[in-house]
Amino acid sequence: MSRLEDLSVAFRNEQIMKNDYNANDPYTSSHSDALSNGDELGKDELNGSVGGLTDIKTRKSLLIKNKFTSNNEYNSSNA
Repeated sequence: MSRLEDLSVAFRNEQIMKNDYNANDPYTSSHSDALSNGDELGKDELNGSVGGLTDIKTRKSLLIKNKFTSNNEYNSSNA
């Protein structure tokens, strides 16, 4: 192995140690960090919720100002 390869292997191993995901806990679409479960990480839909905590709070604050709701949805008949 060249000196560069030696350095790169050590650097890669150091970075992998910092990574939350590994062979025993891989990052997949069903991982808790991928799902919208009330933290900032997850963005994918879970129980009707989509986005991270800030996304959800912002959406709720904007919906208060919006005349369209789940009972009065935006569509071609009322646009």
